[in-house]
Amino acid sequence: MIISLILSGIIWTNPFQYDHPRDTSSGNQNTSAQSIGDLYLPTQVVKNSSGQDQNLLYSSRVNLVRQAQRQIKHWQLGWSVLVKNNNSDVYLSYLRQPDSLMLSYSDPVPATIFNETFAQTIDTSRIKQVDHILIHLNHPRSIYLLCDQGYRVYRVRIGRGNTDKYLKPFIGNTHSIDKVAVEHKIINGKTLLLYPHSFSLPVFGYQVTAQNADTLSQNLISSNKRSTVNTNHNGHITTYRDGDDKRVFYDHWNGEIHYRNFLSKQDVPASSELYSYFYRLIARTGIPLNNLRYDGISQHQRMISYRSYVEGFPIYNHDSYGAIKVKAANDGKLQLWMSLYNIQVPLPIDRQAEKIPSTTTVFNELRENNKLKDISDIRVGYLWRSDSTSKVVRLTPTYFVKYNGSWINYQKLEK
Repeated sequence: MIISLILSGIIWTNPFQYDHPRDTSSGNQNTSAQSIGDLYLPTQVVKNSSGQDQNLLYSSRVNLVRQAQRQIKHWQLGWSVLVKNNNSDVYLSYLRQPDSLMLSYSDPVPATIFNETFAQTIDTSRIKQVDHILIHLNHPRSIYLLCDQGYRVYRVRIGRGNTDKYLKPFIGNTHSIDKVAVEHKIINGKTLLLYPHSFSLPVFGYQVTAQNADTLSQNLISSNKRSTVNTNHNGHITTYRDGDDKRVFYDHWNGEIHYRNFLSKQDVPASSELYSYFYRLIARTGIPLNNLRYDGISQHQRMISYRSYVEGFPIYNHDSYGAIKVKAANDGKLQLWMSLYNIQVPLPIDRQAEKIPSTTTVFNELRENNKLKDISDIRVGYLWRSDSTSKVVRLTPTYFVKYNGSWINYQKLEK
């Protein structure tokens, strides 16, 4: 009761962006991912001006990606054609196309997932993967789907839909949308979104919520409601078991859940089925999915990572709080790693926005430390900062780099 009163007092005395995770672009305040398409939404929105200036858009009041999703669902996409491939210069010109809006995924998704997300039926035998969705803002009759691998550009005809009406919110600069100057570049064959100037992003505060380990484990391994789950305690590890194949290991020290199941040969999902198969598995846990997004695929295309996002920026924590990894090996071993801890309730904070250097400055610092050669990707995200005694987490913006295959805070490489 005392904690509740304190939090209420903070909110009333400093109502800083208290409602920012809500999707106020419609009357529906429920932002939970209800379908596979919501889990696999794009994560970035970039607007290219008539002068080819590029700006990353984000908002504390409007969920821009969900708004775009609803609009594209009103269009009927039809005939598609390959415009260009294997030409990085042409590909870059499409990434920088004037008077356009671009929705980007953190990693490519199959065209089948694009169809599921946007209620479309594009030809998946022609278009295999999608990294970016390019939409011209002036009376578009087609959209372009871009795939970084092979620098493929596809034009897809809009057969039906009032595009001018649905793109109107993105054409003007409204007070509810913030922007940061960015630029697309292709470096060593990799398409990157870079920040040419220093900029500032807000610091967020959230209340940490913890799922019930017993309930989550039961949801994962029970075949039906009448299943008997056996529990064994050994030190700080609790093991849940249903039959001989399914196990859940719960680490009380860091809150990590490790699910393991040995599938029969006929039950092993094909690579093309992993996205939907993993979605059903995650949905079965019962955890809130409103902030969770697809983040990437690796391990010979058999492991997918999901991560919590705030306003289009990924969240990182050294204990993998708010993140999920799922792997289905060809030998039938299915595994899931996740944490019981998530952020759900936003809290007001007094701290000023954090200033972030340009990408060039970061690259120069890493080059001086002889670390740049081992970096394959870079992005801006939020660092989850908390201590073991606090139920409040502070999200601080910074750069994260993919160093020897793992995402880490770039400042760790400077030490």
